[in-house]
Amino acid sequence: MLGLNLVVLLAVIVCSLALCAPLRGGEPLSAEIRLHKGRPTVFINGRPEPLPTYSPRGWSPDAFKVAVPRFFPHKMGAYFLVVPRPKTESDFWADPFWRGDQISNVPLYPPQQLSFMMDEQAECILKGDPDAHLILRFGMHEPWSWRKLHEDQYFVNDDGQVLDTPSMASELFWDAAAREARCLIEYSETRPWSDRIIGYANFHRMEGTHDPLLDGWLFDHSAVMTQTWRNYLKDKYGTVEKLRAAYGAPDITFENAAVPRDKLRGKAPEVWSALYWQDAKDNQPLRDYLLLQRDLFHRGFHKVMEQSCAATDRKRFIVYDALKQTMLGWNLCGFFQMDRSWSTAYPETLAGSGHMNVTELYGRPGFDGLITPHDYQARGVGGVYEPEGIVDSIVLHGKYFLSEMDTRSYSGADPHYGCARDDREFAAVTWRNLATSLTRGFNSYWMDLQTDWFATEEIHRVIQRQVEVIKQSVDWPHETVPGIAMILDDSAVLETNGAGNFFNEAVMWEQKMGMARCGVPHRIYMMEDLQLDNFPRHRVYYFPNLFRVDEERLALLRRKVFRDGNVVVWGPGSGISDGTRTGPESASKLTGFSFEYLRANYPRRTIITNFEHPITRGLAADTIFGGTLSYGPLLFPRDGTWLGLAWTKQGCNYCGLAVKSFGRGAAGAYAGKEPLGEGDYDAVFTSAVPAPADLWRGIARYAGAHVYCETNDVLMADSSVVALHSIQSGEKQIMLPGQFAVLDIVSGEMVSQRADAIKFRLEAPETRVFLLREAQ
Repeated sequence: MLGLNLVVLLAVIVCSLALCAPLRGGEPLSAEIRLHKGRPTVFINGRPEPLPTYSPRGWSPDAFKVAVPRFFPHKMGAYFLVVPRPKTESDFWADPFWRGDQISNVPLYPPQQLSFMMDEQAECILKGDPDAHLILRFGMHEPWSWRKLHEDQYFVNDDGQVLDTPSMASELFWDAAAREARCLIEYSETRPWSDRIIGYANFHRMEGTHDPLLDGWLFDHSAVMTQTWRNYLKDKYGTVEKLRAAYGAPDITFENAAVPRDKLRGKAPEVWSALYWQDAKDNQPLRDYLLLQRDLFHRGFHKVMEQSCAATDRKRFIVYDALKQTMLGWNLCGFFQMDRSWSTAYPETLAGSGHMNVTELYGRPGFDGLITPHDYQARGVGGVYEPEGIVDSIVLHGKYFLSEMDTRSYSGADPHYGCARDDREFAAVTWRNLATSLTRGFNSYWMDLQTDWFATEEIHRVIQRQVEVIKQSVDWPHETVPGIAMILDDSAVLETNGAGNFFNEAVMWEQKMGMARCGVPHRIYMMEDLQLDNFPRHRVYYFPNLFRVDEERLALLRRKVFRDGNVVVWGPGSGISDGTRTGPESASKLTGFSFEYLRANYPRRTIITNFEHPITRGLAADTIFGGTLSYGPLLFPRDGTWLGLAWTKQGCNYCGLAVKSFGRGAAGAYAGKEPLGEGDYDAVFTSAVPAPADLWRGIARYAGAHVYCETNDVLMADSSVVALHSIQSGEKQIMLPGQFAVLDIVSGEMVSQRADAIKFRLEAPETRVFLLREAQ
């Protein structure tokens, strides 16, 4: 009898263990980010994994069950799970783990109210693709039930309206969001599929962007922000006398200081006559407010990272949707809303969201990288693939970067956002995207967001080959080749009236229209990245918004940039501020040029007039660049070699483009035998942006960069991969920086065992991608 009872007991234990076992057996996964072949890579149980990944619409069970099985034959590396909202709630942001002030690591709703929870998603995926890994995606948007309890924690705009966004100063919100992240991770780690989890993707609240900025509201007048503002001023200035001196306000005190109001929303004559670059005495309240938003965002982000890190003792990576510095000048509603006009002046979105000095966040525990969509504004065929997040900086710091390849296609009946209208466009766009990922060291994944974008057999034939390539690429060496580096200062808005318009031209459109098409690879970094020992060598350094100059920055530039025959490209406002006042003196100190200086806003256009210099030789006679955007003060070089005239006020013969040599000058023009070193460089100053591709190519060649192609197509390259995307059919040629064995990555066919150029006919639209190996 005892023996029988023992057998029954053992059977019960075995059955219980079976019910609690992971959906797929094996050792628990350990996932961490390490460098592999020069690329930040996910190591799973000590092995580098390439991880081709798909993110389905997890909140739609029917769509999920149709779309996900299409990816099973590809043997994907990972799939995303999505936290769905309770189906009985009318609130889109309802959260199974956050209800009112309750935040729990178990669902707060009964099972019948929870639609297609992660258990069901994981079961479906692992049944069809048992070797797959899982990444959980979630956000930090508060449910309506929390807002009803905390109306006093919400943003109040200049008109006194309470908006649907918690104040950046709300400790209650940041604490709740951090607890929600922790509880969600804790819950996931208890599930039967937890041993397949490799990472978590936190999409922040509204992808890290502060909602009011979307509608042009910068300043928050809520009681919680007003008190935080007054405390900030007291901590910063210490005495009321110093505060009054800084603000030029004899009656201001720490007790009555009101949050500023937005001058960009003033009367039209006041807005258009206010200079873009401003002295501290004219914009100190704006500077202080933006610095406060930075501190509040960083402090809240720290809480989220700390709580996420504490949620599990297993090795997982945690990535975030935020820090979109490549999008400086972003005008969201002006682009996304079809009935919304583009704003004459709008506050700079990233600075207003607290996203300044972001490299400070990289080294925090719980921060393993970013996950963002790619820029929507030129993503279709013939455009470029640029992640919204600051990808090259993240990769340089050894962090992981995932980019959503939510490529719309004809199969989803979605005409927006660069939709691929047929199979040729789908192949051309996605191969361009993948080539960008391979050459810049990050990882792209397929994503269905609203409709079924990958629904045809032909689309999946393309995806199948792309998955194979991603798996092969884990062993391809990645090294950045010397090209063009755009260096961003994400605190530059502090020297301005706060508008984002100039950044949109000088940052966002400069890389899409000029750099990406000049035949020389480019990268985009933060100013702080120059301090790193592993900062890669480049030939051209473009500073679109280095407005403030000080001795520390000058010393860094002399050490890392002003040397080796590089060419430095300065934008219209480079060095225009010393941090206190604007003027030509600080601009000369930074750039080495002397300047004409006009204290006015005015549109910028430059026409090339000197066609004998190596930079401009061969340009068309009608090379005119710039635009209608009016900003100032105006700086025009007096010295150096004039390359173009500025079309400006009264038709004066001011210089709009000039080049000047220092030491022994640029590498491309140097004929000496001694190696170029410290102090040997050329500088180019342009009073107008964006510059055309042909001009960027001339600058890069003059700097000694290798020019891969001359046809103004979209060029991507690193040490192992080179690719060309074009909407113009014809004979193409990619010149290589040496002799290589060349493999066509798309077809898998060998092109040549030894070649210094790749010649082919391109049938547009098309992207050709080639793998380079050492020639035998």
